[in-house]
Amino acid sequence: MSLSFASLSERELQIMLMITKGQKVNEISEQLNLSPKTVNSYRYRMFSKLNIHGDVELTHLAIRHGLCNAETLSSQ
Repeated sequence: MSLSFASLSERELQIMLMITKGQKVNEISEQLNLSPKTVNSYRYRMFSKLNIHGDVELTHLAIRHGLCNAETLSSQ
């Protein structure tokens, strides 16, 4: 795993992968039995740790570091 992502918790990584697949906060919160506010807290914590500002940057970073690929994302 890239050094960038080493600082993320398991839950943050789980949510990151769901975001890269295009899932919205409400969908993620329902699947993980969390409140939308909690999911957003995880998102913003990830953004801070990775020094990024949004879901698009998060997805680009994940692709760049091999945590997901464009082919997988385009089939969603």
